[in-house]
Amino acid sequence: MKIAILMPTIAPLTSIGGLGEVLQYLPKFLKSIGNEVVSITFDHQNKISNLPNEKVTELNIKYQGSKFKFDVIKVKHPITGLDIIAFSNKNFNELDTWDPVKYDLFADLVVSYLSNFDDIDCVSGHDWPCGLAVAKCHEKLNLPTTMTIHNEAFRGPVRNYKGHVMTYLELGIYFSNAFNTVSPTHAEEIKSIELINKQSSIKPFHGIINGIDFESHGPSSMIERMINLSDGKLDPRKYAFISNYSSEDAHAIKPKIKFAWFYNSECLTRYVEDWNNMDKTKITGTDVEIYGNLEDGLDTPLIGFVGRATYQKGFDLIFQALPEILDEHDIRFVMLSKGEKRIEEGMKDLAESYPGKVISMVGFCPPLTSLVYAGSDWTIVPSLWEPCGLIQMESMAYCTPVVARETGGLKDTVISLNPDPHNDPNFDVATGVLFKDYDKNGLKWGIEHALNWTFYKLGEICLFINYNHVNCPKSPYDTNAPLSLMMKNCYYHAYRNLSWQNNDSADKYKALFGGAIYKHYF
Repeated sequence: MKIAILMPTIAPLTSIGGLGEVLQYLPKFLKSIGNEVVSITFDHQNKISNLPNEKVTELNIKYQGSKFKFDVIKVKHPITGLDIIAFSNKNFNELDTWDPVKYDLFADLVVSYLSNFDDIDCVSGHDWPCGLAVAKCHEKLNLPTTMTIHNEAFRGPVRNYKGHVMTYLELGIYFSNAFNTVSPTHAEEIKSIELINKQSSIKPFHGIINGIDFESHGPSSMIERMINLSDGKLDPRKYAFISNYSSEDAHAIKPKIKFAWFYNSECLTRYVEDWNNMDKTKITGTDVEIYGNLEDGLDTPLIGFVGRATYQKGFDLIFQALPEILDEHDIRFVMLSKGEKRIEEGMKDLAESYPGKVISMVGFCPPLTSLVYAGSDWTIVPSLWEPCGLIQMESMAYCTPVVARETGGLKDTVISLNPDPHNDPNFDVATGVLFKDYDKNGLKWGIEHALNWTFYKLGEICLFINYNHVNCPKSPYDTNAPLSLMMKNCYYHAYRNLSWQNNDSADKYKALFGGAIYKHYF
């Protein structure tokens, strides 16, 4: 099967979120199960044309009465090694990544480029920027199409196409032969939307969980990943202690990384300064500003957060709940985020209000995500909604349990510690804590429940868990302590159930394409 995958962004070149991460690896794993893949994107900010490339052809596109020429270039993805086709025009490249003008043009460019092929079996579009392209491939090229909804909250502008006045995303759904979203629970959640409900009754619609590439996101390749994401220029070993680790020694290595990087602000500051001064023309990333510092305290819990600075990610809960938690408990908090200015200001204010307890890193630095995961004892993902989420998967891959809201893909991927471990302990399988109510008390309960049973109540553990009493844990990082057990659970859950290598998501996408082909022709 030959699949054309339409990509708004692709990590680590033009991406600032999970969409690009998924589209980095989906082609790789579709190819691994016998498909031929054509990956097509836009040369945002000339990031792709800055790499060694081959000019394949030129396309002339008429847009609003004017003609424009685009180079069609082919490059090798720097991590997967797969070919990427990108449309490049230096003037349009410089427009904002999400400018609708780009995706008006992208639709026509895709149709023009694919019209030269007679062996494309299916066109797969991802999120609203590809909706118009999916519609035009379906109508103009008579090709089977699929539409993947990564976040239905962002639908793009309204466009009149073939008499249908709809947003870009809605056009993609309407004109697709099959469509999906990125987790089973979220598929059920969005069936309440009228268009999705109606279309799901007449064509295939599925929830296919995202995945992570464990070869790249596992702790055994952390240092290599950080070096690659800095374009080979920054080796974290030159700044402070860091080591790759496994599920077997995570309990020993992770606390050392926590101490070396986050309780020694000079090392982190030097790394960020060098990142800020680095040439980023071939990679995705922005400068980072650091606010706050952490006081020494190896056995003090460190909670981490990574994610875009947008309301969806639960920042209102963070800014409501964290001050109370910081006042009532001896904990530390580190966050890495960039996005809405009001949220960035809130991050800065939180760090300045709690000196010695909070570090806020405002910016987008992909290598630093590995440090936050590896150095934190817990991470939080308190999203208002979350179609799938990769943060919790990546955190668990690094052996770090997660406090998350019970919604969408978070519910599908985090195995929650039972609310009453006294009577129903499940430390042997739990990978985090799920809370239900979207309010500050929900997040506060989730964090306190997590810390109670991994830091504060170690003395009670032997009363109800099948340990030999003489080996009761004295430290959260003892091999038989709940936190250490959950570290192992996280690793194996991420590897066995959440990785592209071992989950069946690539096979499910292949089946989705097959369903679209059948629906289109029969």
